[in-house]
Amino acid sequence: MMRLKKEEKMEEKSYDTETFIKTYLKRNTKPYYFWRAISFFLAYFFYRPTFIGKENIPEEGPVVLASNHCHLPDPGFVLISTRRVVRYLAKKQLHDSIMGPIYKAACTIPVDREHGAHNSLVTAEVALRQGEVIGIFPEGTRNKKGYGTLLPFKIGAVKMAKETGAKIVPIALVSRGKPFIDPYKIIIGEAYTIGPDSDLNEENDILREKIDKLLKENS
Repeated sequence: MMRLKKEEKMEEKSYDTETFIKTYLKRNTKPYYFWRAISFFLAYFFYRPTFIGKENIPEEGPVVLASNHCHLPDPGFVLISTRRVVRYLAKKQLHDSIMGPIYKAACTIPVDREHGAHNSLVTAEVALRQGEVIGIFPEGTRNKKGYGTLLPFKIGAVKMAKETGAKIVPIALVSRGKPFIDPYKIIIGEAYTIGPDSDLNEENDILREKIDKLLKENS
């Protein structure tokens, strides 16, 4: 009975697109920088990260940060690679979990995989049109095979970049994810733009090749 009530409550909390945008694009970034500071401390304590190419992340204007994804801490290393607020797309279950307040404080945008990601993608595009930074894992989920391989890419990253004129930055995260044993290496490629007449499937392949190249050159 308790479980049914909880599910009903979650279903009731559905927003129209306009309300969704207003809810998840709030401007109070103080909690974000608080959690970013904690991520910074934990990252250096457990993984001793090395950053290559931080200067490739534009200091202003709309940007899509696209990287491979193998380990739970991955988003944190992207967050601390720039002083700008990075809004990640995160599955709705994380927002509804006990860790929900942390994900909300980190300015993430929830994605409801069961009922469609329309509101989430529209919100991300609105953020880009406002000159913000969106973080996304084109693989769509964690690749449990490890950083040496890449899963097929979803088209969301290149689609958002094309439709908003945002620059897209390929990032390779290299680590086996073991604290104190395997340091993280974060390789940030050069930013580039996608032409308005470009084919999305071709651009998706190009992005995948760029990240794959960064991985192979730095493994």
